[in-house]
Amino acid sequence: MKYASRHFPRVNCIVCVIAITLFGAGACARAQTTSTAPAFEVATIKPAAPLDTTTFGPRISPTRASYGYMTLKELTAWAFEVKDFQISGPGWMASERFDIVARLPKGAAKEDEKRMLQDLLKTRFKLTIHVEKRKGEVYALVVGKHGVKLKPSLPDATAFDPNAPLKPGESYIREGDSKTKITTNKDGSSTVDNGKNGTFTTKFDWESKTLHFEYSKITMEEFANALTSAITADGHGGHIVIDQTGIKGDYQVAYNFPIGISLPNQSKDGGEASDPEGSISLTRSLDALGLKLEKRKAPIDVYVVDHVEKPSEN
Repeated sequence: MKYASRHFPRVNCIVCVIAITLFGAGACARAQTTSTAPAFEVATIKPAAPLDTTTFGPRISPTRASYGYMTLKELTAWAFEVKDFQISGPGWMASERFDIVARLPKGAAKEDEKRMLQDLLKTRFKLTIHVEKRKGEVYALVVGKHGVKLKPSLPDATAFDPNAPLKPGESYIREGDSKTKITTNKDGSSTVDNGKNGTFTTKFDWESKTLHFEYSKITMEEFANALTSAITADGHGGHIVIDQTGIKGDYQVAYNFPIGISLPNQSKDGGEASDPEGSISLTRSLDALGLKLEKRKAPIDVYVVDHVEKPSEN
């Protein structure tokens, strides 16, 4: 299973973890041959400095790609567009962090960035992998017993002018055709403007330790991917959420994700998990949308590392 999403949340450190899998993902990942893969002109690799949330994760422009404070497992997941728990390799891949800065060839297409990173991983980290199908536990996103309660997405808003002066609270990420505007709102939330792909708003409530997400335009497949990222970032391990709603089209979706919740059917006695956060739990949020999660078995792509080495800095 491979997933793609067009949304990128950029807020505090917790959501930065989610951002790695939500920002800039294009079509589903596929293995690339080294003979045709494009390559960065030059790249520097260094052990990461202490975490700085302003530089965490991938940042891509038409001329430059940087990957801040990322483990090799995260880099591999980004390059092949999978989740890091789908990668099976030595332990240091998930513990040692790197800062990578690379220059893209002139005229390179933004879609080539991940293929260039794959090439860098193969040449500088000597990474070789193969893909296996392994049966594992997943969460299926399905329609609840009372039917769906989703609102269709609103008509596309006018795209923002990338050359217009920024207003207070606004900033840009990326450059060129991928330029994206982020607005810090008065209530402390942050809104990412994805143009024709809608907006994404998120806010963290420190008192209840709850993340609130709002999408103005999202498919159920993308929503399942967003839930996968949230669950993974919150430490629930290798549980992918797959869309089995059968619902097509774009919708408005808002939900709360309490940090540290128990997920459905995760209680020790095998029954329904408790709801420690009451009305703000994920289960209740999904119920308000007419949806629910069910634990099921399904084949999952696992990227098995056959060989990898720690790189020299330059």
